Amino acid sequence: METGLNIAKDLELFALLKQGNETAFKQVYDRYWLSLFNTAYKRLADKDKCEDVVQNVFADLWNRRAELDLKNPQAYLHTAVRFQVLKAISKDSRQSFFVDVLETEVISSLKTDGDLLEKEAVKIVEQFIKALPAKRRAIFIMHYEQELSTAEIAGLLKISQKTVQNQLLSASNGLRMKLTQLFSSAMILYSLLEK
Repeated sequence: METGLNIAKDLELFALLKQGNETAFKQVYDRYWLSLFNTAYKRLADKDKCEDVVQNVFADLWNRRAELDLKNPQAYLHTAVRFQVLKAISKDSRQSFFVDVLETEVISSLKTDGDLLEKEAVKIVEQFIKALPAKRRAIFIMHYEQELSTAEIAGLLKISQKTVQNQLLSASNGLRMKLTQLFSSAMILYSLLEK
């Protein structure tokens, strides 16, 4: 957890970064690289992919520095890593979690219309989580936001690990359907605009 002093330092660094200060960018990079890598590694468990994810987050941060107005830089960076992890998972056919959600073409459209789609996806995820039944919502948040394992969640909630896995699968399938609808609509719109 960040202290008030660390948050103030982050805000100062991000203000300098917004002005194009490369030294501030390097300091942000040094402060957060390991933490962001660890966040990615909990989901991907692949060193090279995790390094790519973190590199993408920092490249995007630099490219969008002038337009960002961040109140909580740490939360922004970790959210950006989670979004990049979802994109990485979608490219790996061995991990079926979000394979149907982000096809290769959708990933490429995200590169051009990424800001709009990312905002819409975040909104959909937030609304979806709020609409989940209380128990499923708690499990979903514990796993994906607090990064607890299914065994840890089962222990905390005093339920079986299988129940936790079933609840996560059900929530994940529902979310996948919502995101598929968003990205399918985006692709249709994108293809119409291309004509």
